[in-house]
Amino acid sequence: MGGITIISFREFRLEDKQIIDDYFHQQRYEQADASFMNLFAWQYPYEIQWAEEDNVLYIRSGRGKKQFWLPPFTRHDGSFTKGILRMHEWFDQHGYPFLMKGVTPEAAERIRALCPDCYNFTPDRDNYEYVYLTQNLINLSGKKYRQKKNNLNHFRNQYIGNWEYVPITEEIFDECLAAEENWYDKHEGFEDDEELQGERQAIETVFNNWGILQPTGGAIRMYNKIVAFSIGEMLNDDTAIIHYEKSDPTIRGLYQAINHEFVVHAWSHTTYINREEDMGLPGLRQSKESYNPVRYIEKFEVTLKEPGKWTSD
Repeated sequence: MGGITIISFREFRLEDKQIIDDYFHQQRYEQADASFMNLFAWQYPYEIQWAEEDNVLYIRSGRGKKQFWLPPFTRHDGSFTKGILRMHEWFDQHGYPFLMKGVTPEAAERIRALCPDCYNFTPDRDNYEYVYLTQNLINLSGKKYRQKKNNLNHFRNQYIGNWEYVPITEEIFDECLAAEENWYDKHEGFEDDEELQGERQAIETVFNNWGILQPTGGAIRMYNKIVAFSIGEMLNDDTAIIHYEKSDPTIRGLYQAINHEFVVHAWSHTTYINREEDMGLPGLRQSKESYNPVRYIEKFEVTLKEPGKWTSD
């Protein structure tokens, strides 16, 4: 152990974006973890850090003994096998139990191939990401979308001439942040909810660094006031990902309206929309399921079972 160098992790800085993006563009990733914006915005609430070594990108997170890594991201000439071995060294050095999270089926298959008898793979259902066909979200056709369409039509008819969809620009940042504050004010127990506290910090980080992060955003203004907004970006060549969406919960159909208008105006050229995970929250799961995902981005937690024989890349 004495001869092993320790990987040096650091925080995400705006000037790191090109380096991180280069790793994510090496292949077609479908998960929210493969987004510099997401990692940068959530790094302080989730204590996310990164390191780079021999054309392998490492990302770790967690507090106390609950430390975990994402599977390594490699450039074309980087070694996935070496990345996994370096993970083991780090966990051994620090005395933490080995834990990988955010492991997609493709990554799980590669890890199993390295050592078939080394790991336990546990489905992490709360972190499955929901993927929808863009045209389904635009057309809302058929019986399975009837309630969505009814709510959307109610909103349009109830407030005809009194609302508009607008793209998010610097001129309306303050209005969007006021709408965000209103949403949290109406959420009971917000002060004690670490997840929501972290989300609020992440959203404000995105607004404060909009010019460099370059997200796409849309909002709905009613009676000259922003009441809903949504923020996303392109995740890969045919998929947009929605990172944040806030809507006044007291206005019937507003949630359906911002969902629909944002997709129509910003993402109609895409094939898929990734709306991320439900975090195990029953209400959020019901909402995401009700839009009829075409598939999920499955995730696994990976823990150590027993030593085995390794293979190379």
